[in-house]
Amino acid sequence: MKNPKIGFIGGGNMGGAMIEALWRAQSDEVDAGRSFAEEERKFDGGSEAQRAENLAQTGKTSSQRECEKKTKFEIIACTRSKNEALRQRFSVKIAASETDLAREADAVVLATKPASYEAILRLIAPDLAGKILLLLAPNFDIKRARQIVGEGVYIARAMPNIAACIGASATALCFDAGFSDEARKTVREIIAKIGKIYEIDEAWFAAFTGIAGSLPAYACAFIEAAADAGVRGGLPRQLCYDAVAAAVEGTARLIQSGKHPAALKDEVCSPAGTTIEGLVALEKGGFRGALMDAVAACIAKARG
Repeated sequence: MKNPKIGFIGGGNMGGAMIEALWRAQSDEVDAGRSFAEEERKFDGGSEAQRAENLAQTGKTSSQRECEKKTKFEIIACTRSKNEALRQRFSVKIAASETDLAREADAVVLATKPASYEAILRLIAPDLAGKILLLLAPNFDIKRARQIVGEGVYIARAMPNIAACIGASATALCFDAGFSDEARKTVREIIAKIGKIYEIDEAWFAAFTGIAGSLPAYACAFIEAAADAGVRGGLPRQLCYDAVAAAVEGTARLIQSGKHPAALKDEVCSPAGTTIEGLVALEKGGFRGALMDAVAACIAKARG
Protein backbone atom coordinates (compact mmCIF):
# COMPACT_ATOMS: atom_id res chain seq x y z
CA MET A 1 0.00 0.00 0.00
CA LYS A 2 1.63 3.23 -1.18
CA ASN A 3 1.61 6.18 1.24
CA PRO A 4 -1.17 4.81 3.44
CA LYS A 5 -3.25 7.06 5.66
CA ILE A 6 -3.00 5.90 9.27
CA GLY A 7 -5.83 7.08 11.49
CA PHE A 8 -5.52 7.11 15.27
CA ILE A 9 -8.64 7.14 17.40
CA GLY A 10 -7.28 8.05 20.82
CA GLY A 11 -4.03 9.84 21.60
CA GLY A 12 -3.27 8.88 25.17
CA ASN A 13 -0.07 7.24 26.36
CA MET A 14 0.04 4.52 23.72
CA GLY A 15 -1.64 6.28 20.81
CA GLY A 16 0.49 9.36 21.42
CA ALA A 17 3.63 7.23 21.64
CA MET A 18 2.90 5.58 18.29
CA ILE A 19 2.13 8.89 16.60
CA GLU A 20 5.41 10.29 17.93
CA ALA A 21 7.34 7.24 16.70
CA LEU A 22 5.89 7.50 13.19
CA TRP A 23 6.63 11.22 13.13
CA ARG A 24 10.21 10.66 14.30
CA ALA A 25 10.80 7.91 11.75
CA GLN A 26 9.79 10.25 8.95
CA SER A 27 11.42 13.39 10.30
CA ASP A 28 13.82 15.21 7.98
CA GLU A 29 15.99 16.31 10.89
CA VAL A 30 19.45 14.83 11.48
CA ASP A 31 18.58 12.68 14.48
CA ALA A 32 15.01 11.44 14.67
CA GLY A 33 15.62 10.38 18.28
CA ARG A 34 15.99 13.91 19.58
CA SER A 35 13.03 15.99 20.66
CA PHE A 36 11.59 18.74 18.50
CA ALA A 37 12.83 21.37 20.94
CA GLU A 38 16.38 19.99 20.79
CA GLU A 39 16.30 20.09 16.99
CA GLU A 40 15.25 23.74 17.04
CA ARG A 41 18.08 24.68 19.39
CA LYS A 42 20.63 22.81 17.26
CA PHE A 43 19.75 24.45 13.97
CA ASP A 44 18.99 27.94 15.28
CA GLY A 45 22.41 28.38 16.86
CA GLY A 46 25.87 26.91 17.29
CA SER A 47 29.24 27.39 15.71
CA GLU A 48 30.28 26.69 12.12
CA ALA A 49 32.09 23.60 13.38
CA GLN A 50 28.93 22.33 15.03
CA ARG A 51 26.95 22.91 11.85
CA ALA A 52 29.60 21.05 9.85
CA GLU A 53 29.36 18.16 12.32
CA ASN A 54 25.58 18.13 11.89
CA LEU A 55 26.03 17.84 8.12
CA ALA A 56 28.49 14.99 8.59
CA GLN A 57 26.01 13.18 10.82
CA THR A 58 23.34 13.65 8.18
CA GLY A 59 25.56 11.87 5.66
CA LYS A 60 26.31 9.03 8.06
CA THR A 61 22.64 8.26 8.63
CA SER A 62 21.31 8.92 5.14
CA SER A 63 21.03 5.26 4.13
CA GLN A 64 19.10 4.47 7.29
CA ARG A 65 16.77 7.40 6.71
CA GLU A 66 16.22 6.43 3.07
CA CYS A 67 15.21 2.97 4.24
CA GLU A 68 12.75 4.47 6.69
CA LYS A 69 11.24 6.65 3.97
CA LYS A 70 10.39 3.83 1.59
CA THR A 71 6.90 3.95 3.01
CA LYS A 72 5.54 7.37 3.95
CA PHE A 73 2.57 7.53 6.26
CA GLU A 74 0.01 10.31 6.43
CA ILE A 75 -1.17 10.50 10.03
CA ILE A 76 -4.75 11.43 10.89
CA ALA A 77 -6.00 11.69 14.47
CA CYS A 78 -9.23 12.05 16.38
CA THR A 79 -8.32 12.32 20.05
CA ARG A 80 -10.72 14.90 21.42
CA SER A 81 -8.81 16.78 24.16
CA LYS A 82 -5.34 16.10 22.67
CA ASN A 83 -6.12 17.13 19.09
CA GLU A 84 -4.55 20.58 19.21
CA ALA A 85 -1.39 19.39 21.00
CA LEU A 86 -0.85 16.67 18.39
CA ARG A 87 -1.47 19.10 15.56
CA GLN A 88 1.05 21.60 16.90
CA ARG A 89 3.77 19.12 17.78
CA PHE A 90 3.58 16.61 14.94
CA SER A 91 1.57 18.43 12.24
CA VAL A 92 -0.94 15.59 12.07
CA LYS A 93 -4.25 16.06 10.31
CA ILE A 94 -7.20 16.21 12.71
CA ALA A 95 -10.48 14.51 11.80
CA ALA A 96 -13.72 16.12 12.95
CA SER A 97 -15.08 12.81 14.25
CA GLU A 98 -14.33 9.11 14.54
CA THR A 99 -16.54 8.37 11.54
CA ASP A 100 -14.79 11.00 9.41
CA LEU A 101 -11.45 9.46 10.33
CA ALA A 102 -12.64 5.94 9.48
CA ARG A 103 -13.89 7.11 6.07
CA GLU A 104 -10.58 8.76 5.18
CA ALA A 105 -7.99 6.39 6.68
CA ASP A 106 -6.63 3.23 5.07
CA ALA A 107 -5.77 1.80 8.50
CA VAL A 108 -7.48 2.67 11.78
CA VAL A 109 -5.55 2.28 15.05
CA LEU A 110 -7.93 2.03 17.99
CA ALA A 111 -5.92 3.48 20.88
CA THR A 112 -8.61 4.53 23.35
CA LYS A 113 -9.34 3.02 26.75
CA PRO A 114 -10.66 -0.55 26.35
CA ALA A 115 -14.00 0.40 27.95
CA SER A 116 -14.86 2.56 24.92
CA TYR A 117 -13.81 0.03 22.25
CA GLU A 118 -17.21 -1.52 21.66
CA ALA A 119 -19.08 1.78 21.29
CA ILE A 120 -16.47 3.20 18.91
CA LEU A 121 -16.35 0.05 16.80
CA ARG A 122 -20.13 0.09 16.41
CA LEU A 123 -19.91 3.73 15.36
CA ILE A 124 -17.22 3.29 12.71
CA ALA A 125 -18.07 -0.25 11.50
CA PRO A 126 -19.95 0.91 8.36
CA ASP A 127 -16.82 2.76 7.16
CA LEU A 128 -14.25 -0.02 7.71
CA ALA A 129 -14.95 -2.29 4.75
CA GLY A 130 -11.72 -3.23 2.95
CA LYS A 131 -9.61 -1.39 5.53
CA ILE A 132 -7.18 -2.35 8.28
CA LEU A 133 -8.26 -2.20 11.94
CA LEU A 134 -5.44 -2.40 14.49
CA LEU A 135 -6.44 -3.15 18.09
CA LEU A 136 -4.18 -2.18 21.01
CA ALA A 137 -6.23 -3.15 24.08
CA PRO A 138 -4.75 -5.93 26.26
CA ASN A 139 -8.09 -7.70 26.80
CA PHE A 140 -10.14 -7.02 23.67
CA ASP A 141 -9.54 -9.83 21.20
CA ILE A 142 -9.96 -10.11 17.44
CA LYS A 143 -12.99 -12.41 17.68
CA ARG A 144 -14.88 -9.85 19.73
CA ALA A 145 -14.00 -7.07 17.29
CA ARG A 146 -15.06 -9.24 14.35
CA GLN A 147 -18.48 -9.80 15.89
CA ILE A 148 -19.00 -6.03 15.95
CA VAL A 149 -17.51 -4.88 12.63
CA GLY A 150 -18.47 -7.90 10.53
CA GLU A 151 -16.62 -9.39 7.58
CA GLY A 152 -14.56 -7.52 4.99
CA VAL A 153 -12.28 -5.80 7.49
CA TYR A 154 -8.62 -6.72 8.01
CA ILE A 155 -8.24 -6.99 11.80
CA ALA A 156 -4.83 -7.14 13.50
CA ARG A 157 -3.89 -6.85 17.14
CA ALA A 158 -0.72 -5.40 18.64
CA MET A 159 0.61 -5.09 22.17
CA PRO A 160 3.31 -2.37 22.29
CA ASN A 161 4.80 -0.70 25.35
CA ILE A 162 5.49 2.92 26.21
CA ALA A 163 8.98 2.84 24.65
CA ALA A 164 7.17 3.02 21.29
CA CYS A 165 7.65 6.79 21.32
CA ILE A 166 11.42 6.36 20.80
CA GLY A 167 11.13 3.36 18.49
CA ALA A 168 12.21 0.91 21.20
CA SER A 169 9.00 -0.99 22.00
CA ALA A 170 8.81 -4.76 22.29
CA THR A 171 5.54 -5.34 20.42
CA ALA A 172 3.46 -8.48 20.04
CA LEU A 173 1.55 -8.74 16.76
CA CYS A 174 -1.00 -11.12 15.31
CA PHE A 175 -3.33 -11.15 12.31
CA ASP A 176 -6.82 -12.46 11.77
CA ALA A 177 -7.34 -14.98 9.00
CA GLY A 178 -7.77 -13.64 5.49
CA PHE A 179 -5.20 -10.86 5.63
CA SER A 180 -3.82 -10.00 2.21
CA ASP A 181 -0.05 -9.87 1.77
CA GLU A 182 -0.25 -6.13 1.10
CA ALA A 183 -2.28 -5.46 4.24
CA ARG A 184 0.13 -7.55 6.35
CA LYS A 185 3.05 -5.60 4.93
CA THR A 186 1.42 -2.29 5.81
CA VAL A 187 0.80 -3.35 9.42
CA ARG A 188 4.34 -4.67 9.80
CA GLU A 189 5.74 -1.39 8.44
CA ILE A 190 3.72 0.56 11.00
CA ILE A 191 4.82 -1.62 13.91
CA ALA A 192 8.45 -1.71 12.73
CA LYS A 193 8.56 2.06 13.21
CA ILE A 194 7.89 1.67 16.95
CA GLY A 195 10.40 -1.08 17.74
CA LYS A 196 10.91 -4.84 17.65
CA ILE A 197 8.10 -7.12 16.44
CA TYR A 198 7.18 -10.49 17.93
CA GLU A 199 4.56 -12.23 15.79
CA ILE A 200 2.85 -14.63 18.17
CA ASP A 201 -0.44 -16.46 18.56
CA GLU A 202 -3.17 -14.28 20.05
CA ALA A 203 -3.58 -16.80 22.88
CA TRP A 204 -0.16 -15.68 24.16
CA PHE A 205 -0.99 -11.98 24.28
CA ALA A 206 -1.86 -11.93 27.99
CA ALA A 207 1.49 -13.50 28.90
CA PHE A 208 3.30 -11.08 26.60
CA THR A 209 1.55 -8.18 28.31
CA GLY A 210 2.92 -9.41 31.64
CA ILE A 211 6.54 -9.69 30.52
CA ALA A 212 6.81 -6.82 28.03
CA GLY A 213 3.77 -4.56 27.84
CA SER A 214 3.78 -3.75 31.56
CA LEU A 215 7.48 -4.29 32.16
CA PRO A 216 8.50 -0.60 31.88
CA ALA A 217 6.54 0.07 35.09
CA TYR A 218 8.34 -2.74 36.92
CA ALA A 219 11.71 -1.59 35.57
CA CYS A 220 11.00 1.99 36.65
CA ALA A 221 10.13 0.80 40.16
CA PHE A 222 13.45 -1.08 40.27
CA ILE A 223 15.40 1.91 38.93
CA GLU A 224 13.75 4.28 41.40
CA ALA A 225 14.46 1.99 44.36
CA ALA A 226 18.09 1.49 43.31
CA ALA A 227 18.49 5.26 42.88
CA ASP A 228 17.01 5.87 46.33
CA ALA A 229 19.60 3.49 47.74
CA GLY A 230 22.32 5.42 45.93
CA VAL A 231 21.07 8.68 47.43
CA ARG A 232 21.11 7.02 50.83
CA GLY A 233 24.75 6.16 50.13
CA GLY A 234 25.57 9.83 49.48
CA LEU A 235 25.31 10.18 45.69
CA PRO A 236 23.38 12.98 43.90
CA ARG A 237 19.91 11.83 42.82
CA GLN A 238 20.20 12.67 39.13
CA LEU A 239 23.52 10.86 38.92
CA CYS A 240 21.86 7.82 40.51
CA TYR A 241 18.98 7.77 38.03
CA ASP A 242 21.34 8.12 35.08
CA ALA A 243 23.87 5.54 36.30
CA VAL A 244 21.24 2.94 37.20
CA ALA A 245 19.45 3.39 33.86
CA ALA A 246 22.76 3.09 31.98
CA ALA A 247 23.63 -0.10 33.89
CA VAL A 248 20.21 -1.60 33.11
CA GLU A 249 20.54 -0.68 29.43
CA GLY A 250 24.04 -2.16 29.21
CA THR A 251 22.92 -5.39 30.87
CA ALA A 252 19.97 -5.69 28.48
CA ARG A 253 22.27 -5.22 25.50
CA LEU A 254 24.59 -7.96 26.77
CA ILE A 255 21.66 -10.36 27.06
CA GLN A 256 20.41 -9.43 23.58
CA SER A 257 23.90 -10.12 22.25
CA GLY A 258 23.54 -13.74 23.35
CA LYS A 259 24.64 -13.78 27.00
CA HIS A 260 22.47 -15.97 29.22
CA PRO A 261 21.15 -14.02 32.24
CA ALA A 262 22.29 -16.68 34.70
CA ALA A 263 25.79 -16.87 33.19
CA LEU A 264 26.10 -13.08 33.22
CA LYS A 265 24.99 -12.96 36.84
CA ASP A 266 27.63 -15.54 37.75
CA GLU A 267 30.34 -13.50 36.01
CA VAL A 268 29.49 -10.45 38.11
CA CYS A 269 29.46 -12.37 41.41
CA SER A 270 33.01 -12.81 42.71
CA PRO A 271 33.56 -15.22 45.64
CA ALA A 272 32.93 -13.40 48.93
CA GLY A 273 32.37 -10.23 46.91
CA THR A 274 29.98 -7.30 47.10
CA THR A 275 27.52 -8.42 44.42
CA ILE A 276 26.80 -11.81 45.95
CA GLU A 277 26.01 -10.06 49.23
CA GLY A 278 23.47 -7.91 47.41
CA LEU A 279 21.90 -10.98 45.78
CA VAL A 280 21.57 -12.69 49.15
CA ALA A 281 19.66 -9.65 50.40
CA LEU A 282 17.39 -9.76 47.34
CA GLU A 283 16.69 -13.46 47.90
CA LYS A 284 15.87 -12.83 51.57
CA GLY A 285 13.45 -10.12 50.46
CA GLY A 286 11.74 -12.43 48.00
CA PHE A 287 12.73 -10.32 44.99
CA ARG A 288 12.37 -12.97 42.27
CA GLY A 289 9.20 -14.42 43.73
CA ALA A 290 7.64 -10.96 44.03
CA LEU A 291 8.50 -10.16 40.41
CA MET A 292 7.02 -13.44 39.17
CA ASP A 293 3.89 -12.76 41.23
CA ALA A 294 3.64 -9.29 39.66
CA VAL A 295 3.84 -10.73 36.14
CA ALA A 296 1.31 -13.44 37.00
CA ALA A 297 -1.12 -10.82 38.37
CA CYS A 298 -0.75 -8.80 35.19
CA ILE A 299 -1.36 -11.87 33.01
CA ALA A 300 -4.48 -12.76 34.99
CA LYS A 301 -5.85 -9.24 34.61
CA ALA A 302 -5.07 -9.21 30.87
CA ARG A 303 -7.03 -12.44 30.45
CA GLY A 304 -10.00 -10.73 32.02
